[in-house]
Amino acid sequence: MCELLAAKGISIDVRGTAAPGDAVTLSRKAVTEGKDMVIVYGGDGTVNEAVQGMAGSRVPLAVWSGGTANVVARDLGLPSRIEALSNVIAAGKERRISLGITRSSDGSARYFVMFAGIGLDASICRAVNQKLKRKVGELAFWAAGIKHLFAWEPSPFRIEIEDVKYEAAFALIGNGKGYGGGIVMTPGARLDEPSFEVFILPKHRRNASYLMDLILCKSGRPERSRGILLRGDRITASSAGEIWVEVDGEVFATLPMTIEAAPDALSLIVP
Repeated sequence: MCELLAAKGISIDVRGTAAPGDAVTLSRKAVTEGKDMVIVYGGDGTVNEAVQGMAGSRVPLAVWSGGTANVVARDLGLPSRIEALSNVIAAGKERRISLGITRSSDGSARYFVMFAGIGLDASICRAVNQKLKRKVGELAFWAAGIKHLFAWEPSPFRIEIEDVKYEAAFALIGNGKGYGGGIVMTPGARLDEPSFEVFILPKHRRNASYLMDLILCKSGRPERSRGILLRGDRITASSAGEIWVEVDGEVFATLPMTIEAAPDALSLIVP
């Protein structure tokens, strides 16, 4: 990539990450130093880290897909071939988007690009075998998910959207329509709109019912599942028990949580 961009007159300063949080530090430094662009090679977790250091700035982020999965690159339609991607980066076309921001009760906060999940998928993320994840990528999430459903005992939580309260076993707050494994739960979510589409699943009597709902979402028909689709720009969620929240596929914190849209928050390089 560096040679391809250098041939187009673009100079690259390469910095590697060695531990969690490094991408936050490096991206924030790039913004502070006035770099023209930040290019991130990695999966959704690495991209999410970089966003923490760039949110609110005008420095554009270019995503180079790598790692376990990269839903952002897929949603933007970025090419996987390096030559084609270098042309997109060199062209420098920008798209300004909104982000989501999750705020926990202890004061910690985290931005997300694509989605935040409450309940089932956050529980699955915690159960994923990390060694298997490195070997087979997204298949590790499917393996953990199917195994998880046989033993999982869902604890319902309360979620409030536009002053209406719901009881749920799972909720996905979609800032964009993309999700892992080709699943579509929030088909109406758009990155450049300062609001979310929210998919809520109520508690079922049998865990196998959740698998059927996921299969319908996998086929692009979430409206045919037992879930409901709603829109809103501010969501609150709370629970009596320990319910986890993930953002862009990375476990964040437990409920209670407030999730809000952050308009005009990030510039992305797009085809």
